[in-house]
Amino acid sequence: MFVAYKGWGISGRLIRRIKAVGVLTVNVFPDCSPQAYGRALSRAIGEYDLVVSTKPFHPGGWQHVYGYRNTCVCVPHGYDPTVHYWPTAPSRQVLDVVLAATWRPEYHRLMLDFAKEMRDGSWQVGLAGHGWSVCRGEFPPHWTFADTPTGREYGTFLRSGRIAIAPVQREVVVRGKRQPGDEDTTRTYELAAAQCFFLHRRTDYVQTVFDERTEVPLWDNARELAALVRHYLPRNRERRMMAAAAHARAVPEYSVPNRAAQVMAHIRAQLAGRDLLSP
Repeated sequence: MFVAYKGWGISGRLIRRIKAVGVLTVNVFPDCSPQAYGRALSRAIGEYDLVVSTKPFHPGGWQHVYGYRNTCVCVPHGYDPTVHYWPTAPSRQVLDVVLAATWRPEYHRLMLDFAKEMRDGSWQVGLAGHGWSVCRGEFPPHWTFADTPTGREYGTFLRSGRIAIAPVQREVVVRGKRQPGDEDTTRTYELAAAQCFFLHRRTDYVQTVFDERTEVPLWDNARELAALVRHYLPRNRERRMMAAAAHARAVPEYSVPNRAAQVMAHIRAQLAGRDLLSP
């Protein structure tokens, strides 16, 4: 078999040549749209025998949304046990609210609206990730901005906040056409593995991942997000219990090794199906 992760720079012609000698070709695709990264990748994706997507909406729309006819299955994102797993609850939390994510216009609007909703208090909010520092003048002066945290520093930053925010990019536009956006991200699982209490953007899929009442509360907009922050900030014991419950659900079920085993199961099934069709 030949397995590519996303496959940037691998042409459809090369995939066809590999398939011509009897090799099973597999693409593990991690992003919202296989058509958002140039025509070469968009065309190549359709040539693989099997696409294992991290997005739960891809298999159902693989043909009518994206126009592909090859096989697509979903294995969601996961957390890396060597990076994101923390066996104990956070002990020192100096910030009220934290967000670690690469700046996007959608996230920028969310946090501006959140700042307006929380303007009656001097809440200690920390933003980390590429692109945020250059926009700091638009946010309250007492908010803090950090460089992009990597490795264990990522978890350390998130665990420094009493409440973490987990947004998702709900829509992408490809060549002028709107396509589905994220239902979850890697942070959906990383935050739970790090024993962070977090508030996640509500999606149909994430409601099947965590329990909204006992593990991870969900929000639809900045007003609801602010209301949840106000509710949970003074409830230390409840936050810790919910973070522990989300952690117990995620570890080790949502780990990268478990996800890799699921990917291999799909590959084996594809190989077995090919063997049954062989003369």
